[in-house]
Amino acid sequence: MQFGKFHKAVLVLVALGATVVFATSVWSKPEKKAEEVAAFVNGEPIAATAVQGEINGILGRFQAQGSKPNETEMASLRESVLDKMIKLELLGQESKKAGIAVSAADIENELKGYKKGFADDKAFAKALGEAGITETELRKQIGKNIAIQKFIDTKFKGKVQITEQEAKDFYNSNQDKFAQPEMVHARHILINAKETEAKADKDRKRAKLVQIQKQLKSGANFADLAKQFSDCPSKERGGDLGFFPRGQMVKPFDQAVFKMMPGDVSDIVETEFGYHLIKLEEKKPAKTVSFDEAKAKIIAYLTQEKVTANIEAFLTAAKSKATIKMVAPKAKK
Repeated sequence: MQFGKFHKAVLVLVALGATVVFATSVWSKPEKKAEEVAAFVNGEPIAATAVQGEINGILGRFQAQGSKPNETEMASLRESVLDKMIKLELLGQESKKAGIAVSAADIENELKGYKKGFADDKAFAKALGEAGITETELRKQIGKNIAIQKFIDTKFKGKVQITEQEAKDFYNSNQDKFAQPEMVHARHILINAKETEAKADKDRKRAKLVQIQKQLKSGANFADLAKQFSDCPSKERGGDLGFFPRGQMVKPFDQAVFKMMPGDVSDIVETEFGYHLIKLEEKKPAKTVSFDEAKAKIIAYLTQEKVTANIEAFLTAAKSKATIKMVAPKAKK
């Protein structure tokens, strides 16, 4: 789990909207000054920098999609983020009231998961430094996260039961959700070639794939050649693209692979990305997933829906009893 330059944020569990999700936010320390605080929840402060860090992360995703919220949307975004963080603080307080215990081993195991996203301890420490968080603070936050999750598991998840009839009713009322399109499982070898490249360069790259094609016809292993020659990141998996439906790949690739039979290797296929050789591994016809096949997932989904509704109802009641003081953002100079 990698959290990169997480805007003075760590991964914490929150209850928001229709699901319990992971989000980036961090709580202020008790010594935070009032002007650095966005809100107080039963006297406990939520740092304004934490709210802004969460907002910055969301804005980054907007920017990646080429969009930018207007002033009204920004106000709504801040309100939503702050509300989410208030809910998380309330859950943390309730888990403490419930006497939820978190062991040092629990925290250590979770911390190991965080560290796996980094090359070594030095890289991990550097990321913490850039975020302005010490490992001690991170351990404390992890402990709070685990306590909240245990509280949710104990108070909500363990008390929700979905009957088989409820699952069947959902299945029968949502048949469109269980329609599975025709799927193919394929590998490919790609030699990158841009449409704007000179013809001589493209011809040279195509010739390279022709030589690879000859090796395949002589009995060479497709996956081995993909690992050796392909320009696609899938080369690490022997060119394996997994299962996919019609329309997911670019048109020439899509048209070629869905005409093939398992075991077939295509002729050279040209797309906007370059030249491909495709091997079809498996083909699954379109079908409707049966109730028995879908039952476990339906029950898990309906369980989560009930759990989320119960959490939201609990938080609504907790907010009505809590003393929550909002602190207006300081005007920019």
